[in-house]
Amino acid sequence: MATSPWKILVGYVQPEVATCPKGTIINEIRRAAIVFCQRTQVWREELDPLFFPAGIASAELEPPRGARVCEILVVTNLNGGVALIPEIQFSSTNDNLDLIDTPTLDTQLSVLAALKPTLASDGMPEGLIEDWGQYIAYGAIASLKAMRGREWEDIPGAQIKNELFEDGIASAKIKVITGGAKRSLTVKARSFGQ
Repeated sequence: MATSPWKILVGYVQPEVATCPKGTIINEIRRAAIVFCQRTQVWREELDPLFFPAGIASAELEPPRGARVCEILVVTNLNGGVALIPEIQFSSTNDNLDLIDTPTLDTQLSVLAALKPTLASDGMPEGLIEDWGQYIAYGAIASLKAMRGREWEDIPGAQIKNELFEDGIASAKIKVITGGAKRSLTVKARSFGQ
């Protein structure tokens, strides 16, 4: 999967805060992307399968370089194709997956996880930047304009850009929940005989 660097969004942000150093802009773009991904869970990836030898109940999660796990969404036993139930069959942190019952046979699990960029990341997947980059830029602009005592301080402008950022978060959450469905998800009322 191709990664787009944070600097690709500088062109959206720079005109709003013309005298702000480029390094500060990139840091705020990264911070806005972390918040965006954490709140929306829009960055989802199947991690490399985890192998649990018999007698071992814990494994380290290995997200892609520059990413950190926000939440484990689905864990599937590759030996039987059965999805595991959170908190009953496994628990997880941002770094580990722990099975509640220690396996007696070698076990391999697939893991679907929601990810977020790390503070040291250079960018994020190109498709996510294409779909959500403008909203991430709004978040960066809001943060920069809210910096007190800076030449580019603009509290009313920060509030407007923050509202646009929040709109993007809401849109991304809806897309995640509906799976990007274009049609109405309403249910038709039907009577069931009386």
